Amino acid sequence: MVFAIAVFVLLFVIYFWSVRMRDLIQTWRKVPYIEPTSEVDLPENPPLISVIVPAHNEQAAIEECIRSILEQDYPCFELIVADDRSTDATLSIARSLCRGHPHCKVISIKELPQGWTGKCHALYKAVEHASGEWLAFLDADSKLERTALGHCYHEAVLHRVNLVTLIPKFVVRTFWDKVLQPVFAAMCCILFPPGQVNDPASPAALANGMFYMISRYAYGKIGGHSEVRDLAVEDVGIGKRVKAARLGILMVNGRNIMQTRMYSGFKDTLNGWTRILSACMNYKVRVVVKHLVVHVLMSPPVFVGALFFYVPKAIELWPGGWFVLPCMCLVGMSIAPYLFLGQMGLPRKYAVLLLLGNLLLIWVLAVILKKILCKDALQWRGTTYHDCRYEPGRLDPASPQAYRRP
Repeated sequence: MVFAIAVFVLLFVIYFWSVRMRDLIQTWRKVPYIEPTSEVDLPENPPLISVIVPAHNEQAAIEECIRSILEQDYPCFELIVADDRSTDATLSIARSLCRGHPHCKVISIKELPQGWTGKCHALYKAVEHASGEWLAFLDADSKLERTALGHCYHEAVLHRVNLVTLIPKFVVRTFWDKVLQPVFAAMCCILFPPGQVNDPASPAALANGMFYMISRYAYGKIGGHSEVRDLAVEDVGIGKRVKAARLGILMVNGRNIMQTRMYSGFKDTLNGWTRILSACMNYKVRVVVKHLVVHVLMSPPVFVGALFFYVPKAIELWPGGWFVLPCMCLVGMSIAPYLFLGQMGLPRKYAVLLLLGNLLLIWVLAVILKKILCKDALQWRGTTYHDCRYEPGRLDPASPQAYRRP
């Protein structure tokens, strides 16, 4: 019995990494990659792009973000910074940087209406001040290369889509950055495989809130941010609505035109990804339990335990081939993380840290399960959202029929 369980674990490990390899190949085939030095053909009178940056207590990052926008080589854009109730120097820094630039606006938001998340309300209010045919939403802890807007508009026109979103390069400075960010990014790719996001026949959809650019037409068609006002991941809701309306989504590998450092500490990283992943799984117990079981089976202690019980019996039963299953596991565990980190633009040597990251991912999934079962109120950025509990919301606006090809 124990031997049979050990065999099952090893076979499951092989299956898991086979699926990851399939997704990586699909990403390589279906997700465009932007080279920042390549030239793009823009129309003689390109449309106005409104770049919107929501900011809440971002004094450490806001200057670099704003400067990266002001340096864009796209000939027709405006910048709107929405300061959302900041208590630090974010507002004064933004005003100082935008002073003297007629195409820049800084708005200050003092109150949060009931039923809204802070970021979603800030974006909603900023859009009221925007004049662009395209709306580009950029997190304040991110920065763009100077050719980013032009490339994103070019990709939207080339692929005939109404929403373009970027996979960024994560800035990893500390040990815990290197442990946590790759494994949580990988988890997002499991939930939303980029190749499937770009497949019109697949229901997988999201807009990465760190940066996405959407046409004004599509934004109005889906009801904008007012329709996702209470979602902890409003960007996923926006992406799902765009795809359900068959308006077209394109996820692009932008590791060379965008950088982001989401969190600056161990605790903030765990709390932030707890919020993101719980909402990405739509607060569904069965989905969380499924991924929790999968990653427990994939964890280093379980794998080592399976080998401990497998090897002696396997040598006895198959003296000439007992090593096949362990070798296939090791090949998958080596190659898939190596390729994934390459696609993300991160050093491949961080692959070994995924083993520790997996254990912390298990912890986060367990915390998510507890929060859902206990219906804990959502807490984020110093605000408690009693109306945004860990319950299914309006994340999936359409029935499966909406994703069928016409």
